[in-house]
Amino acid sequence: MMNGNNLELYECDNQFMESQREEGHDETGNQEQGDNNERNERVTRSKMWTVLHVLLLVSALALAGYNQFLLSQANDEWPSEAMLVQSVEVEVGEACPDGGTELQAGVDLNGNEVLDLDEMAASAVLCNGIQGTSGSSGPPGIDGTSAPHSIMSTAHIASGSSECPPGGATISTGIDENLNGILEEEEIESTHTICNGVNGTPGTNGQHGSDGNLGVNGSSALIERHDAPAYLCHEGFILLFGVDDGRGEGVANDELLNVDELRASLKFCFSPLISERITDISSGVSDSFSTGCEHAGFLPHSHQFIFAATDGVNGCELYMSDGTGETTELLANINPSGESLPGRDIGFTYLKESTTEVLIFDADDGVNGRQIWVTDGTQAGTYALGAALLNQPVHWMDGVVFRSTNGDLLWSNTTELISIHLHPSWEASVSTTVGNELAALSSPASSMLHGDGNNLWFNAEDASGDNEPYRLNSEGQLTKWDLSPSGGTVVTNWVSHEQDLFAVALRGSVRQVVHLMDNGTSQWLTNLVPSSGDSHIAEGLGIHLLNNTLVFDALLSGADATLWATNLSSGETSQLSTSLFAPGGTLGGTVSGHRMMFDCFRAAHGTELCSTDGTANGTSLIQDMTPGVSSSTLVDAVPLNGEWLILSSGEDESVVHGVSLWSTDSSGMTVQYNPWPGASNSSLGGTYGSILLTTTQACFIAHDGMAGHEWHRFSHGELSDDWLVLSVQ
Repeated sequence: MMNGNNLELYECDNQFMESQREEGHDETGNQEQGDNNERNERVTRSKMWTVLHVLLLVSALALAGYNQFLLSQANDEWPSEAMLVQSVEVEVGEACPDGGTELQAGVDLNGNEVLDLDEMAASAVLCNGIQGTSGSSGPPGIDGTSAPHSIMSTAHIASGSSECPPGGATISTGIDENLNGILEEEEIESTHTICNGVNGTPGTNGQHGSDGNLGVNGSSALIERHDAPAYLCHEGFILLFGVDDGRGEGVANDELLNVDELRASLKFCFSPLISERITDISSGVSDSFSTGCEHAGFLPHSHQFIFAATDGVNGCELYMSDGTGETTELLANINPSGESLPGRDIGFTYLKESTTEVLIFDADDGVNGRQIWVTDGTQAGTYALGAALLNQPVHWMDGVVFRSTNGDLLWSNTTELISIHLHPSWEASVSTTVGNELAALSSPASSMLHGDGNNLWFNAEDASGDNEPYRLNSEGQLTKWDLSPSGGTVVTNWVSHEQDLFAVALRGSVRQVVHLMDNGTSQWLTNLVPSSGDSHIAEGLGIHLLNNTLVFDALLSGADATLWATNLSSGETSQLSTSLFAPGGTLGGTVSGHRMMFDCFRAAHGTELCSTDGTANGTSLIQDMTPGVSSSTLVDAVPLNGEWLILSSGEDESVVHGVSLWSTDSSGMTVQYNPWPGASNSSLGGTYGSILLTTTQACFIAHDGMAGHEWHRFSHGELSDDWLVLSVQ
């Protein structure tokens, strides 16, 4: 019974100690005082239990030995000899890795008070235990009391005192013994007096300096008030603020506020800004536009809207408008015997040369075939510039560049169309050098032509047939990048940054992103490995520079491309989303501010609008405009002050809209203008042409159910904070 009780007590103690260890494992303590207190208590408690266990074990062992002897003498008389117990040290060894003690028990049969070997009835080996794990941390110790600290006080000394006639101050320091934050008199240890200084005697006056030149009269500030444009606001006015200083192309001190002298403006409208249909060229429900007759441009300084249209009689010709139906008229009937289809191949490109602003487009006069044309918004200023291969012109060195029908590069400032090496800003020697270098190349710009102001980028073949990218800068320096010495690499889907270019090119058999650096070297930025075939980088979305990150689409597996990005700082390329597919397949990508908007497909939402800031966390669906798996009809998008204007169908506040003009904001998408409202109606906006964003309006071709496909406008001044719209009761 005693042995059993001892074992029970031992097991309960182990359970208690183990529970303490488990609780301590989940707590953290940083107070050393608490740890030491708990550790001391634990050691004392452990020693007490150890003594108790040994006594119990010895007792049990002795009783067991004596019991065994009694059994062996069962038929004899009970012995009168004494029972002996002794301990023998056990050395470190296999039996006890940390040493121990052997307890021996028996009856002193010979009475010599020594437990002889033949008298030993029982023995037990007790091995030393190994050190247990540390217990849990103790509670935090008691905070110490705050020590007194030094303190300073000041006292003002008024002027006229004996110790400081000019006045001054005393500074006393001491120890704040009572911790009340006040330096008591008995706590002061030192006091110092600081007196104010006295004025010195005045110095002699210096000689008078010479008079300076008369200053130039400053320019007058000018304020002008104008009525709000009738096409924009029914009742309102504009206040213009400027300085008559001749800034830019203004004339100084002419008492007129020229455009370049303008500093600020305030625009007030006392009714909603006007959004309405602009034209009805082909009167009635007939369409004024068709495929190939749908392009337009804008002259911001004259606020003229120039576009191609047909009246049903003269064919597709050149029209202009000041923003209303009343000011819309035929600008030029370029092909009286047919139709000229202005902008059919290259659209309209804006160019400002000195004080002149023009639009460059293509047209066919019925005699000379399709040529490059120019218009300044007047009949006299509308004329043919010459023939060229009708690629989209690119801006470069105060003009535009075309590729000629025979493969040469042509430059124009709208008054002449010349070979590029004859640029008027170059000296004869530079022109000769550039001409010879370009003559040695063939097929320039056949697959790539890109201008970024100072640099002109294009692909071309050298004499050996190696097709590589080239750059011609404004100083006439020609640089070649040899991306594939064994054959040639055609560069596509580019974006320029300073003097460099980021583009897509074949690396072996797989398209990758490459960095063409200013010094003529290059660096491959991606090494994407598709499961089969090519990576198809940037074929839908294109490639865009966003917050020091290149964003593009790539197809590595499956049927649809996904969104990828390369961080230019870290060099890391990563997939931005695994749930957004076919990014930019319909609209491409449009950057506004620090984000890019694009169309994407999601299994649960169909094709809708998405956006990204170039990070995985910043990539998401903007809004499920057509709730559920059905896709919205996404047509076009343009950036506006960090957000976007979008032509699309969708649902807004439980109302279903056909293709309408929407805007984005922090809360999602909102319908701004629906030319043909009604649940079963759709304006089919954007079927022809695209959104043309002007300084005050967004213009697009749409159907309103009454006049067929015509130009409509939405006045975005309130969205862009250009206009203060006030409600007058």
